[in-house]
Formats: sequence, C-alpha cells, structure tokens
Amino acid sequence: QPKTAGQLAVGMPVSRPAVSQHLKVLESASLVSVEPQGNSRVYSIKSDGLGDLRQYLEIFWSDAISAYVAEIARLMNNE
Repeated sequence: QPKTAGQLAVGMPVSRPAVSQHLKVLESASLVSVEPQGNSRVYSIKSDGLGDLRQYLEIFWSDAISAYVAEIARLMNNE
C-alpha cells in the first residue's frame, strides 16, 4: 500500500531521515515510484522493477550455486 516516509518509519529501528535516504536509493533503482501529494511524497512499489530485480537475483544465485557445486565436486575429486 502506498505510504509516506513517515508512515514507513513507524516501528522501524531507524530514523525517518534514514528511511527517506533508503527510499531515494530504491527510487533511483526503479524499485519504488514517488508521487507528490501536498507537502508529502507517497511511495509505491514498482512491480516491473521488482520483476527485473527478481530476474537478476535468480541469475546471480543460479551462478553462485553452480560455482559452489563445481567447487564441491572438485574438492571431492581431489580426496
């Protein structure tokens, strides 16, 4: 659900300015969108950005797991 930085900061172990900084990074990575509403900025998740992130992570983890399996096989062959 779209929320302001202040709403997102409630109950967080970090300050509202820290939440705002994180949101700026997420916005620059196209993971959230921001819409000005009066004096506030309302943040929403960008589902297409999350799809891109998921695809990247799947490739990353697939490569990492393949490298791990290859290393285990190499170590077992050297015993």
